[in-house]
Amino acid sequence: MLELHNLCGSTMQFYTPRPSIALASAIALGSLISNTNAQIAFSNYAVDAGLEDATRLVSVGGIYSMMTGGGVTGDFNNDGFDDIFMLAGGEYADHLYLNNQDGTFTDKASQWGVDLFQHASGASAVDFNNDGYLDIFVTSFGPSENSAAAGNFKLFRNNGPDQSGQWSFTDVAQLCGVNRLFETYTDGLGSAWGDYDLDGDLDLYICAYEDTRAGNRLFRNDGENAKGQWTFTDVTDEAGLSFTGVAGFDPQLVDMNGDKYPDLIVVADAGTSQYFVNNGDGTFTNRTNTVQDIHTAIGMGIDIGDLNNDGLLDMYITSVTYTFSDGPGNLMLIQNEDGSFSNHARSAQTYRGYWGWGAIMTDLDHDGDRDLIETNGFVGTFSGKPSVIFENLGDGTLFNEVAHDSGFFHNAQGRGLVRLDIENDGDIDVVIFNSNVNMSLFRNELITNETPADKNWIRVKLNTAARDSLAPAGIGAMIKVTTGSTTQILPMHCGSSHCSSSTIEVHTGLAQATTIDTLRIEWPDGSFTTRTNVAANQVLTIDASSHPADYNNDTVVDVNDVFAFVASLSSQSLVADHNGDMQLNYFDISAFIADYYAAP
Repeated sequence: MLELHNLCGSTMQFYTPRPSIALASAIALGSLISNTNAQIAFSNYAVDAGLEDATRLVSVGGIYSMMTGGGVTGDFNNDGFDDIFMLAGGEYADHLYLNNQDGTFTDKASQWGVDLFQHASGASAVDFNNDGYLDIFVTSFGPSENSAAAGNFKLFRNNGPDQSGQWSFTDVAQLCGVNRLFETYTDGLGSAWGDYDLDGDLDLYICAYEDTRAGNRLFRNDGENAKGQWTFTDVTDEAGLSFTGVAGFDPQLVDMNGDKYPDLIVVADAGTSQYFVNNGDGTFTNRTNTVQDIHTAIGMGIDIGDLNNDGLLDMYITSVTYTFSDGPGNLMLIQNEDGSFSNHARSAQTYRGYWGWGAIMTDLDHDGDRDLIETNGFVGTFSGKPSVIFENLGDGTLFNEVAHDSGFFHNAQGRGLVRLDIENDGDIDVVIFNSNVNMSLFRNELITNETPADKNWIRVKLNTAARDSLAPAGIGAMIKVTTGSTTQILPMHCGSSHCSSSTIEVHTGLAQATTIDTLRIEWPDGSFTTRTNVAANQVLTIDASSHPADYNNDTVVDVNDVFAFVASLSSQSLVADHNGDMQLNYFDISAFIADYYAAP
């Protein structure tokens, strides 16, 4: 695998002409007709969305050409709708498709200053400087008119609108110190963001594929200096993360063990994936040996979530399933109570996915459990193999492959795989960034005119602007949604799904529940925000208060917060559960008093 990738990462190019609009429309119609009785149903929506020119073609002189195909989804202009940024390969300029709020998109890359012809492999998007605008990081290797070179990573700072209302980006990677891995080292694929030291800002991890160097690097966000410039420092060595022999594709920074500190998963080629536990003191400890079969994975994509609703986070890692050996196959890593992980992919029927790349773990049919999507494709016998959807049949122990039955017809060279909600109708749509072919967009047809009685949902976004101790968008928080006797845990994170990242929010189905009994945010600083009797079927933004004791959200901790806390306590509302034990008693009063007097 490693040798194949190195060979294919030179100058090999493959291009598939995009279908005519008439043909694409016929495919979309056929998808809907064949799936009228399916629980999960998709239509091929790229042409209808105005994305027929979303073309990618890798330029000569780049690196890892057959392994890349990246982009991100997120709300770049703060209008409440998901947009799409796509790396176009170098033969075309990169695309920034803004959502027109009617199910269609318009490319505004040139107006925003990101229509670059560049060698680039991957992208991620967060608000790295906490100014309220979504920024973009790109592992770039310079203009496509030149050969790939080090020092060309991009960190596009979103400038917001100017006085005329025009939005723009400015590349600040060099100023921030994240424009390269090493001085002359041309490498870089997926990236992830997380607050590894819990200081309230987002740190950056970048994967590198060349395994003879310690190229997978962690950059600490040092915040804004005296000159008003945000800076980063490479802390890989001091964090205990300097290693060789790892052909990195994609990282994730997620708190897997519930101690608030995000742990690190590096998904890598040829059985070299790694799992590191955050020690909470700026260092990590390698716990790869606690992850069953991880050494077998030709790992290329990952997503995180609770697949069996037992309150512990699990991992799904895509790999290759060879016909002659029926393996090694994907990994479905279920977390055990002791923090180790067991591979249940074969028994759950999720191991076979051809040549896997991007992965998504999300609730496609709103039944309250997480389903899996995997995109596929490579050369030779793996060319033309379809992407797969594994429908969770209820408790995470058995899945059913339903891509064809659901109208999810995709057999291009898929790479990056991300989720979004095109029309804010509540169900999850899917973008696939393909290698040397147009972008694919699949619209989820679960909800059309109104939400079915048994397909209720919630989308949650977090706003942490009022509290400096919390990372932007609440990255690192754990959201717990309780309906009846069921509690779902949903991590807020920004990791790579093969050189790509999705909209930063959590989403889940609620089945027949029209009201959420308790929706709880467990913030990384140890505080809680609890809402009760939350209506389903909405995009809900929850604001973190300025301080854990600021109960009326007026940015001031004073006697009015005491009144608000006592009112909640008197009404037996879990909003007053200050210590997070899901009970109301003296300990909540004691915890509130301690925070109240500790407030500035």
